[in-house]
This record gives sequence, structure tokens and C-alpha cells, in this order.
Amino acid sequence: MPNKLKEEEGTPQIPTIYIKAHSIPQAVYRAIKAVTKQGHPLRTQYDRKDADGNYIDPPGRDARVFIEVTNPFAQPRYPVTSYSEVGKYIAEVLGAKDHLVVPHDELVRMVRAGEEFEPTQWPYCYHQRLTAYPTSAGSMNQLAMITDKLATDPVTRRAVAITAVPEIDLNMKQDMPCLREIQLRALDGPNGELVLHTFTRWRSRDLYKAWTDNILALTNLVQVEVVPQLARKTGRKVVIGPYSEESGSLHFYGQDYTTKGLDQFFRNFPNEEDFVARARTSNDARDLLVLPQLRELRDEPTWHFDEKGLGIIDMLIAGYESGRFTP
Repeated sequence: MPNKLKEEEGTPQIPTIYIKAHSIPQAVYRAIKAVTKQGHPLRTQYDRKDADGNYIDPPGRDARVFIEVTNPFAQPRYPVTSYSEVGKYIAEVLGAKDHLVVPHDELVRMVRAGEEFEPTQWPYCYHQRLTAYPTSAGSMNQLAMITDKLATDPVTRRAVAITAVPEIDLNMKQDMPCLREIQLRALDGPNGELVLHTFTRWRSRDLYKAWTDNILALTNLVQVEVVPQLARKTGRKVVIGPYSEESGSLHFYGQDYTTKGLDQFFRNFPNEEDFVARARTSNDARDLLVLPQLRELRDEPTWHFDEKGLGIIDMLIAGYESGRFTP
């Protein structure tokens, strides 16, 4: 259950909360409950005001939160708190939209000039930063490199990939990446397998509208891109172990209480068991959400998918249809 570290009396603080859960639905319910009760009331630049400058929305809630999910593929896996089209978001995090990222030199110029981005001009994708990180000598595939590190030395603590590019991010008018770092670690399992642990760091997270999709997509990224490569390079079976994370700001926005139904959350789900019972299994989510959304994404004209992007979408469709990606 969540625990909050003790605060000094009279000193305003963003609280630090620790949450441990067995499954993703358990984790998100416990996080929503903890941040609702213990989070610091906080205004943001996104709070709406009326014509007289008075706030329309109540303040949101904000906390520094550590979350551990002991089995991120436990069933049911897909909570009802998903506000993006999760199948399409999984494809994005797996690299289908990397072609939208503006080339680095042009991106530096645009950011320094304060130019606005078109809808199909993106300053980053998580997958692009992890697999084509811009450097003075070109780009580097950090995800492949940290997988190699684990394969060579499974006890290494150096299998860390980052997304931050300060010369871009600190000068952007738009949001910089929320995901900052991924660390992979491996332990020997009881039957000779490698148990892969995933740890992530985030600067900022929308708990109500983004957390669920972030975790579903990132654990899919590990499942699809890291596990097969690590198994091939080590000659050992690799299983996905716990997922854990640190968020510098895990928060609600005040307007979500009225526009997104956050004020009704605990009326609709008075206890954790009710919330978990409403979650979808991987098989149900595959048939009802993921596969239909992937097929729809493939035909969307907006994104002008290149051959690589279409190949990623087709790979995901084939993997879900065959059951490989729905353990």
C-alpha cells in the first residue's frame, strides 16, 4: 500500500509516495488514490481562466512517486483508464512514427529560431531518442547497445539509455520528453533463465490520461525489441520481470475533474477490486482495441508512413494475430 515520507510541519512540500502492486491495473488505482489523498494542490500554466482572470478549474494534485509493478504482464493487464488509442500508441513507441522527427541540424535551427512545428513535424519520439539518438558523429542505437551490454555482462549496472538532448529540449517552446531514462538489469532465474528488470525515470507524468498507455507501450517495447535480441545473444531464455519507475511529477490537471470525469472516479470505482475487475485481459484488448487500431493506423493518410513505419505496423499486427505479443 502507498506510503508517504514524513514532511516537516509548516513547510510546503511536494510529497514523495511509494507504491507497490502486482499488476498494472492495481498500480494505477493505487497511484490515483494516493495522489488524490496525498498530492500537493498545485496550479499549472494549463489551468483555464474566465474573462476576468479567475480560475475555472480547481487546482490539480502533484507528487513525486515511485511505483513498482511486480508482474507487468499479469492479467487483466489493460486498465480502463486509457485515453489514447492504445494500439496506435504502442506502434508509435515501437517506432512507426520516427520518420516524423525533424532531422537534427534542421531541428536545432528551428528551435533556436523559435519556429513552430507543423503537425507532422515532431521534435522527438521516444523510440527515435532511444534507437537513433543524435550525436556529433551521427546517431546511436542506445537500445541495441544496452542489450549488448547485458548480453556480455548480465550483472552490469550500465545498461542505461537516455532521451534528453539539452540543446533541443531546454530551448523548445513545446514540452520536452517526459521519459528521461531506461535502465535494464538482469538476474539469474531459478531454472537458468534471465529475468529482465526494467526501471524508468520520468520528469513529468499525467497520471489520469497518460500513465496507463505509457506503461503498456513501454513494456511492449521491452517485450518486442529487447527480449528476443537478448535471448539470441545469450542463448538463454529471457523472461520479463518487475517494472519500476520514478516520476519527478506524477499529477492530475484541475480541468480533468470536470472535463474528463476525474471527479467521478471513486464513485465509479469505490474500491480496487471493482477497478481491476473492469480491466481487459491481453486477449480481449488485442481483439477489441489493439488490432483494430493498428489496422486503422496503417491506412491513415495523415502520417505518410514510410516503408519502415509500415513494416513496424505490419510486424505488430502479425505478432498480435499470432499471439506472440499477448502472453
